[in-house]
Amino acid sequence: MAYRRPDLVPVSSVPGERRGAVGGRFCRDCGSIYPRFATRHAGKPVYGKDHVSSPCSNEGKPFFAGADWWEDAVEMLPPPDDATPESELDAG
Repeated sequence: MAYRRPDLVPVSSVPGERRGAVGGRFCRDCGSIYPRFATRHAGKPVYGKDHVSSPCSNEGKPFFAGADWWEDAVEMLPPPDDATPESELDAG
């Protein structure tokens, strides 16, 4: 596996408040993430297997909107910091 952008995750696996900018396209079949502006499922992914002895069934397909085999890959934001520090609780 090549980990060039391990900070990207499929948009469906992250709650809305933790979704960052779109950084790629996630293939639901092979689990690889391709560059954001890739026009088709081919070449080296930014995250996934560089060499596949058995290629993905979507190899060569265009990334067109509405296809059910891929989704956007987004940056995962840190959790919101809405917890009150213990030092503020003790001061009261």
